[in-house]
Amino acid sequence: MRIVQILDTLWMGGAQKMQVFLAHSLNPLGVDLTVVNLSHNADSTLVSQLEEAGVRVVSFPFPRMFSPLSFARLVIFLQRERFDLIHAYLTYSNIIAPLAGRLSGIPVIASIRSADYRHHKNSPRVRMENFSLKYLAHRVLANGYAVGEFARTRCGNTPVDVIVNAVDLIPPLQADERTALRSDLVGDSARSIILSVGRLTVAKGFFDLLDAFKIVHASQPNAALVIAGDGNLYDDLTKYAAELNLQNDVFFLGSRSDVVRLLPAADIYVNSSLREGTPVSVLEAMSAGLAVVATTVGENSFLLSQSSGMLVPPGQPDKLAEAVISLLASPEKRAELGQAARALIGEKYGRIEWSRNILTLYAKLTPKANKYLRKIEDGVLQAVGFK
Repeated sequence: MRIVQILDTLWMGGAQKMQVFLAHSLNPLGVDLTVVNLSHNADSTLVSQLEEAGVRVVSFPFPRMFSPLSFARLVIFLQRERFDLIHAYLTYSNIIAPLAGRLSGIPVIASIRSADYRHHKNSPRVRMENFSLKYLAHRVLANGYAVGEFARTRCGNTPVDVIVNAVDLIPPLQADERTALRSDLVGDSARSIILSVGRLTVAKGFFDLLDAFKIVHASQPNAALVIAGDGNLYDDLTKYAAELNLQNDVFFLGSRSDVVRLLPAADIYVNSSLREGTPVSVLEAMSAGLAVVATTVGENSFLLSQSSGMLVPPGQPDKLAEAVISLLASPEKRAELGQAARALIGEKYGRIEWSRNILTLYAKLTPKANKYLRKIEDGVLQAVGFK
């Protein structure tokens, strides 16, 4: 079976993390996987991770909203390669891939990864994406239940399949390694570390997080906030932290490829997003056994509704601060929430079940997927150490 995944960009984010996860899941089964990048540039670390997982990575850069030459090259490539299925991720790919698939005679799955677009719902790009989802895509994958409910309002009669993101359980660090890493991050391993990970964009609510941390720090002066991620608000956020006189207490790490190592070194994980899909970062924090405080957007309410975390309204820094302060004051509560979160990941959000669900979706459009489903049932993924 030959699958091509098409993405807007290969800069690291939630969709790209799931590409690496997919590659590592399908490679042991023998699936032939190609990833197409529609932008000019790519994160070399991400490309290396994909290639090491047995993926071929190719680029068809689109210099503007619609480039006839780039589109023609993509269609010719798809026709020549005779893929069994196209799977598109992110807005631009959801526009381009279904049309290219129709012209190539290849079925297409589009993907929706957010449960909200009210801030730009009237933009030409969103209107084009809605048309493509309704009339050109064969099916639509939503990466969470809240996302699925939202997707059905956009997709007309196109079937929507919900498959929640998944992660592997993250093992704890050895005590001496954890102490050393905490010292490297904030200068003093005894400080309480609040961690947040994500692209530095408006949607992630990092200004609210800084406002909340100002309140937290006034109550808990030993607390430190660590933010891992890069984006167009990096300079504005570092400047705002200094305006709040938090320059010695907020640590901006930039883009990091070792987030799964950072998580077990922290005490609390915070997601302050204003809109979301199913955040891989929250799943990873849960898998590391961290107590999580998150806003009630996207899939967060489903993930953390079973005593596995704390939920607060978006855009209310005072409520966010109140939840964080309560956890800083109670190590027992942090441990309880972290254990419950990790157990939930192990029970419902593991790799093998996710891989089975993905291939079941693929089998709806290409019967060739059934061969690989049988391999999962035969224990191939367990044999290589996956759970």
